[in-house]
This record gives sequence, structure tokens and C-alpha cells, in this order.
Amino acid sequence: MTLEKLDISILKKSGYMKQKQKDLFVVRLRMPCGNVTSDQLSGISRLSRKYGTGYIHITTRQGMQIPNVDIHNLDAITKELEDNGTPPGSCGPRVRNIISCPGNLECNYGIIDTYGLAGILDKEFFGEDMPVKIKFAVTGCPNACAKPQENDLGVMGILKPSINTDACSGCGTCTFMCPEKAIVLEDDKAKIIWDKCNLCGACVGTCPSDLINEEWKGYKLFVGGKIGKYPKLGKELTATKSAEEAVAIFRRIINWSKKNTNIGERFGDCLERVGFEKFSKDILG
Repeated sequence: MTLEKLDISILKKSGYMKQKQKDLFVVRLRMPCGNVTSDQLSGISRLSRKYGTGYIHITTRQGMQIPNVDIHNLDAITKELEDNGTPPGSCGPRVRNIISCPGNLECNYGIIDTYGLAGILDKEFFGEDMPVKIKFAVTGCPNACAKPQENDLGVMGILKPSINTDACSGCGTCTFMCPEKAIVLEDDKAKIIWDKCNLCGACVGTCPSDLINEEWKGYKLFVGGKIGKYPKLGKELTATKSAEEAVAIFRRIINWSKKNTNIGERFGDCLERVGFEKFSKDILG
């Protein structure tokens, strides 16, 4: 069956959004982490001229979409987009495009491999049918450039530092380097005030004697955030030290959402209705 014979709701779930103009559609592309090669970019440009009007929109979720595509050309552009390695993405009540910051592969502040984790999440969850849209965001550190607290499900890279206090000379360099002022000198020894520490890891490597090192790094998980008409920040659910455990927890959350979220009810609103304490107990036991 050709795409032009499908109804609007089915087309939307697959990334084809009806425009106001008769028979014209926006074709949204699947683009995990917003990454695209120069060759793919050239292909998208060519196809936007061939099937659209030569115009491409950069979305707020690190994606691209080609507007003004005639419904009779949806099958043809889909085939060419797939050959280009940039197939149509999802819209509607599904898991949407997974977004992330560059993480430790590119950013000085990055703690975790965001592209790696986002790729795993993409393979596991992208396009999965849900009662309502679900948006993932992966950020490499507490600077939160990818805004995990503003998405239904978010991941933040964290790092717990460790100070060799016994060998500390009390020079105080680390107290100036900590952006949260969470390191102080007590009896000429550096000490971390954990209530202030946000686990950004900025202190690691700043000690002239190399006495501040990584104790462990991991993933802080957020749930229930959203923007829109009634924005709300997501709540911290838990932290884990492995990507595998993080993905397993998200699988439990996705399955829980399918059973407990009403059609059209945003995940954060569902948590508010059910109660965060009950939800946490259901997910974490």
C-alpha cells in the first residue's frame, strides 16, 4: 500500500505531517543526536529541491524536516531518504527523536559518552507506540545543555570526585576551581561539602599534586519534564553507574507508562495524578 492511501494519523506517527495547504506534507527526518554527515546533508539538500521547494527547517529537537512535499511524492522521497541514511522520523504518540549534547567525545565538560548512550536508547525505544509522545534527552554533565529536566525522560552525566586528604598541602587551588564552591579548607586540608557538590567533576585534574581523582561516574535519571503551555521540570528519580542499568530502568518506565498513562496525557501529568512516590516504588522496587 502506498503512503498516499494512508490516513493522516498513521502518516503523522511515521513522520509525515499534514500542512495547511491541500495535499502538502512536512517530512520529518530521523536524526539521533542531531548528527548528520556532509554527504547526507548534501542528499537532504538535493531531495528538498527535488520534492519540496528547496527549503529545510531545523527543528528544536536536533532534527530536520522538508516541507511542501506533495502527497503523491511521499513514497518516492521516503525511498530516497532511506537510501541517503536519513529516513523519515516519528511524530504523534510515539517515542520521538533522541537528542543529546556532544558529551565527552567533544566537550571539555562532558562526563559520559552521550552519543553512545543515545544510540542505545534510539535502538531500544525510537518509534515505539505510546499513549502519548515521549521525548528523551541525554546530557553529558550538570551544565545540562540538552535540558534533560525539560523532557519526559532525561539522563545527565555525573562524576563523584575523591580527594586524597592525607597528602593535601592546603594550597587552596581546588577551592577556586570548583564552580559550586563545594570545596573548602579545614585545618589546611581540602574537604568536599557534599550538599553543595553537583557532581560536575570540574575539580578533577585541578590539583597541582594530582590529589583529586574520579571515584566513579554515572547517570542521573530525570522523569516527567515538559515544556509547552504548562511547563514543568522533571524530577530526579535515581542515579546509576552503568548505561545498561539506566536503559533497563527506562524500559521499566516505558512499560509502566503504557499501563498507567491515559491517551493524550503527558507523562509528567500522569506522575502527578498517580503520585511520584508510588511511581518510584513501582520502578525501583
